[in-house]
Amino acid sequence: MYISLAGFAERFEREEKEDLNRAIKEFLVSEKEIEIFRKLISKKYSIYSDNDHIVPFEVLENYPQIIGAKPILIKGIGHMGKKSGLETIPEVVKLIDINN
Repeated sequence: MYISLAGFAERFEREEKEDLNRAIKEFLVSEKEIEIFRKLISKKYSIYSDNDHIVPFEVLENYPQIIGAKPILIKGIGHMGKKSGLETIPEVVKLIDINN
């Protein structure tokens, strides 16, 4: 099982985030790697928010389609971390429980 949080497989850039922009260019996976991943992992979930301040919403929406995952939109939780005031994501726990 694979659960992504704010996952993406497309290039994008953010103003004044040069470290992030450089990392995206250097570490983005190839189409061949995505194809292999799609075949190897049968249960895939992509959790994302409608107000992520790092990854553009369109990129987040495309990711589940690209990797063949079930999309799970959680409104208003930003980029999902301490900076967003988020310590836990109950939806992740539920997915783990359901799949065990």
